[in-house]
Amino acid sequence: MHDIAPDAASATGPTPATAASAAPAPGDVATVIDVDTASFDQAVLQASHERPVIVDFWAAWCGPCRQLTPMLERAVAAEEGRVVLAKVDVDANQELAARYRVQGIPQVVGFRDGVAIAQFTGVQPEPRIAAFIEDLLPTEADQAVARARASTGAAATAELERALELDPNHREAAIGLAEHLVGTDPQRALDLLTPHRPDPAAEALATRIELARAGGDVEQLRAQVAGGASDGASLLALGQALAAEGTYDEAVERLLEAVALGGESREPAREQLVRLFGLLGDSDPLVTAARPRLARALY
Repeated sequence: MHDIAPDAASATGPTPATAASAAPAPGDVATVIDVDTASFDQAVLQASHERPVIVDFWAAWCGPCRQLTPMLERAVAAEEGRVVLAKVDVDANQELAARYRVQGIPQVVGFRDGVAIAQFTGVQPEPRIAAFIEDLLPTEADQAVARARASTGAAATAELERALELDPNHREAAIGLAEHLVGTDPQRALDLLTPHRPDPAAEALATRIELARAGGDVEQLRAQVAGGASDGASLLALGQALAAEGTYDEAVERLLEAVALGGESREPAREQLVRLFGLLGDSDPLVTAARPRLARALY
């Protein structure tokens, strides 16, 4: 393995040998490609939603790179199109090297579904490279989830059920199936989500279900508060009911009022606000405006 030298961009030398860099035969799909900063997002991130992409960060002056690249190409060729090798010259694409914190080369990063999920640095034995690629390839459960994404209704549910039969701990299958069951079987949806909390997606969906359970008659609660019964308990109940129906702006206002009033409803209202913030996300304008107000109400 070589550290990236400060003057690496001025180095010269032959590029890594590649038997697969020639243009593919008509009708074939290239499985070894050269990628630069301009093409990276489409050729790697977007393409990895179709099949895994292995990125080989290399440089012409790097001896271990010239040793590793042909090994990667052989391993990719053995997969017969199930995976792509994308080669990135770090000298010519220093922005990409910085984005992926490439400090030593060769560095290999595996992408699937637009996300870097595995990597290694330095020359590895060929069995280790083959195992690295095998771990990137979608499992049968992954394939079932992909089919579910392309389906709707009962067909999608059946594929997600199949995925969980194959892999009971499959995160995407559990969260996807829970989304399908929110309206018909909320308890099972919660049971599916529980092992994956506090994963943000699982937490947000669980919060939706729990809010719906806590919801009451919004108009009746509004009338109660408007009639002068603006105690903490009634404000908390109204805030929960509003959140359950998705009226988040008014829900936040009522819950903030409950926190400011204090008493026994103060802490439950604060907890409800925190969960609502988690559901909406930190970047939501409603959340960014409400957080300092909550802090002032508490302190």
